Amino acid sequence: MRLRAALATLLIGTLLSADITLEQIRSKPPSNARNFMIWQYFDQNISSAQADEAFYLIRNVGRRMFFAYAEKSSRPEVAYTVKCMKMGVNDLIKSEDAGCAKLAVSVGKLSAMHQKARDRVVGLVGDASLKAAAEVLNDPDLQQHYKRYPPALFLRVFNGSYGNSRRKQFNFIPDYDYMQLLAKAPGFTSALMSTINDDKLSKFGWALTKVDAVEGLDPRGLFYLGLNQLLRGKKSRAIELFQLSGDKAYYQSDKDKALFWQALASEKNDLMWKLLAQSWDINFYSLYAMEKTGTFPENYYSQLQTSDTVSDVNLSDPFVWNDLLDTISRTPKEELYALAKHYDAKNLVPLQSFIIEKASRYRLQGYVMPYDTELNDVDTDTKAIIYALMRQESRFIPAALSHSYALGLMQMMPFLCRAMDGKVDCGRETLFDMFDPHINLLYAKPHIAWLQYRVYHPLFIAYAYNGGIGFTKRYLLSDKFNSGPYEPFLSMELMRTTETREYGKKVLTNYVVYKKILGEPVSLIDLCETLLHPSKTDRFRKTK
Repeated sequence: MRLRAALATLLIGTLLSADITLEQIRSKPPSNARNFMIWQYFDQNISSAQADEAFYLIRNVGRRMFFAYAEKSSRPEVAYTVKCMKMGVNDLIKSEDAGCAKLAVSVGKLSAMHQKARDRVVGLVGDASLKAAAEVLNDPDLQQHYKRYPPALFLRVFNGSYGNSRRKQFNFIPDYDYMQLLAKAPGFTSALMSTINDDKLSKFGWALTKVDAVEGLDPRGLFYLGLNQLLRGKKSRAIELFQLSGDKAYYQSDKDKALFWQALASEKNDLMWKLLAQSWDINFYSLYAMEKTGTFPENYYSQLQTSDTVSDVNLSDPFVWNDLLDTISRTPKEELYALAKHYDAKNLVPLQSFIIEKASRYRLQGYVMPYDTELNDVDTDTKAIIYALMRQESRFIPAALSHSYALGLMQMMPFLCRAMDGKVDCGRETLFDMFDPHINLLYAKPHIAWLQYRVYHPLFIAYAYNGGIGFTKRYLLSDKFNSGPYEPFLSMELMRTTETREYGKKVLTNYVVYKKILGEPVSLIDLCETLLHPSKTDRFRKTK
């Protein structure tokens, strides 16, 4: 391991000072880290032949990578494919090229066309499944004719249609029997999520209250079906669905979420809060219940007893981190504590914590603070926010690299790093520099300060950090987080973007725990109450 780490460190040092070469790329095993190298290689002054060679070294080519490759390739078929993939509705309507139209067409684009154009495009493409979708879109009175269409097709068109078309075509109430068939068809949960988030689909939302065929639904579908019932005043049925969701859930946090909502909807909820407070998992729901019952989690640690030695394992190298992840995944669970002890060094606290959590099956949860020296220029509250974000972003691993190439401790996106280069004077030369904790935090701190000026609440800072400030502003201005039954919790659950929705709750939980560790305890209940007062949470609604 030491030799391999040293070689990888040497490679990273080379990458920081010179262009990436094909030889360097070939020397690495297929991985997301190697894909990241290739993506940056496409940004260099290379020939079409070199781009072609690198392209065939990619594992799992995504749209972003293909477009980066296309910028360097001189192959006409590549340029043709990119042009077709980027074709919008208006160009698609005018197209006479069947092959290109097939690459461009989707149910969403068909839903944005008038019938004559839609039929022409479908005829040009010659795809039977698109023809069936077009028949649904063309139906002049779907409310009367919906039984003509198989439930799977109904849901495919419902989910694939753009918002305005969906509202125009599908806002009606199918009969009881058809709703049971829809509940058993693929795509039902997605349709449920679209409906519960759209007031202009209120009739279809009422139709969803008829669904009794819930045996095949996953925990997420059961939960949101319960929320739909609750929104429409059907508390008893909502509580039943929440209970079913909890019974089916695999993750403890999902079980806790279901119990939390049973407690909110129930009039006799003291027992449920006490039961929820006994959860072993530290999450938004259990932490809220613990505060209501006067307790706080005990199964967490903020420090590890480590030796004063310094290891040569380089946690700033994504290739080393890939090797470590492989080692951890291959180690039997009963040997993980021994593996954590093997990496006993003061510079490997993030790695040890990562392994200990896994070894304990997350019954022990780490809230370590290994980068305090980098945060001595921020106040305690900001430090809590940064650690809350860092824990969720990278689990404190400097070499963390996402499939979208978010980088390092704070998972900084490449476009954001480039935009901030003029504001951060640290001599960054390549994106590989972002695996250096010092540089990563130099970029993250002013970005977080910029967000804090616009949103003041840790939940909204988390939303903005993950989903962007524009996304957060739009969500807040869409009549969310106002006073009303089950608020602010409904607004927290109804965000359509799953990643940002769940991320926000996790970061808020981390923030509360870190505030306690840092000697400034806060009330999660009070933080939730504050969400209902726009002047205390954000600039957007304060000046609305």
